[in-house]
Amino acid sequence: MKRHLSTLSMLHYVYGAFVCVGGFFALGLIFLGGFLNSDFIAENSQGQPPPAWLGGFFEVFGWVLFVFIELWGILTLLSGSWISKRKNRTGSQVVAAFNCLNIPFGIALGIFTFVVLNDEEVKGEYAGLQRSVIV
Repeated sequence: MKRHLSTLSMLHYVYGAFVCVGGFFALGLIFLGGFLNSDFIAENSQGQPPPAWLGGFFEVFGWVLFVFIELWGILTLLSGSWISKRKNRTGSQVVAAFNCLNIPFGIALGIFTFVVLNDEEVKGEYAGLQRSVIV
């Protein structure tokens, strides 16, 4: 199973990059909120303009979603780095658990991460690297 660690690391890098790029779609909510609060909507609405709180809601929700998704992507990229350096096995497992929330690619990556990182040979490699650093 040790030979799967480089593949697993690369998959984390690719998936993390996709998640980070996908997070930029949340910026559309921020722009929508700004558009709803703009003077253009207020001047050109036939009836009543949308409520003032609606634009603010979309902006705040967009920023929160953007930060959450980018943080998720950065943690996945960090997990790929941890796996390639054979350190922080527990951190990679926590990130794998969060990746399981995303269907279908996150679940596949999360399960593959759990299977590889729970192998005795891989555990020994993580422990061996820690022992060599301490000595």
